[in-house]
Amino acid sequence: MKRDRLVITISDVDKSRSYNVNKIIKKIILWIILVTLGIVSLSFFTISQLATSVNDLSKERDALTKENSLYSDQIEAKVTQIQELGDELQKIEDIIGINVDDTTDLIQRATLAKLTSAEKSYMLQTIPNKCPLEVCTTTSKFGWRTNPVTNEKQYHKGIDLRAARRTPVHVTADGVIRYVEDKNKGTFGRVIIVSHNFGFETVYGHLRFVDVKVGDVVKKGQVIGRSGNSGRSNGPHLHYEVIHASKVLDPRHFIDWDMKNYEEIFEKQRRVNWESLVKLVSDQSNKMAQQ
Repeated sequence: MKRDRLVITISDVDKSRSYNVNKIIKKIILWIILVTLGIVSLSFFTISQLATSVNDLSKERDALTKENSLYSDQIEAKVTQIQELGDELQKIEDIIGINVDDTTDLIQRATLAKLTSAEKSYMLQTIPNKCPLEVCTTTSKFGWRTNPVTNEKQYHKGIDLRAARRTPVHVTADGVIRYVEDKNKGTFGRVIIVSHNFGFETVYGHLRFVDVKVGDVVKKGQVIGRSGNSGRSNGPHLHYEVIHASKVLDPRHFIDWDMKNYEEIFEKQRRVNWESLVKLVSDQSNKMAQQ
């Protein structure tokens, strides 16, 4: 019986006490202690893992918040961009005349009757007319067409003229070189834009060589470049545009304009306020005559 018991003696300054503990009870206490230590250790480990998970979730939440903010900014930017594109499209449609019939009244006969031969010659020298090439064959007209490169329907703001590579390109009126792209990039590749009197401009695209620079003053008929097939082109040709006050006009009307059919341009091309333009030319001519 004594083998199954454990004697525990507790001593202090005054006295000592002895206790008999059964070995089975001892084992139970040890197991309780071990289990308690295990539970405490597991609790610390679980708490540590939970803290790590919470930290990771917090970081993930912050990342998602930032990503959401970024997407929100991108969406707002896209909405703004779409609105701007819509406004720009509206402007383009107004320029090319899709939505608005902005034709002006025909020029008065009395105004035309006052034009002298010198004034007519001056207008033909300073307003685009005749062909920029020696031989003028149209391969793609002005207006809606199927783009030969993309096969998509688009508004052709000029005309395409047949031209072999290196064909001389002549400016169609006196003017100043406003813009030059001498590298093969963009839709028109190498391109030249010339500013003329009374708000007119001409554009010459898909060039192989450019013979002028920005700021050069050029005379009608002067060679400003050589034709090619730079940019988005399915073959060598010249893209030619005539613009007035930011409105694109049918270049064919101006190519056909000369002294023999002088008045036809005023009937065919009614997006230009010819009445006020011709009066301005007459007034300038009269002032010069009086000096």
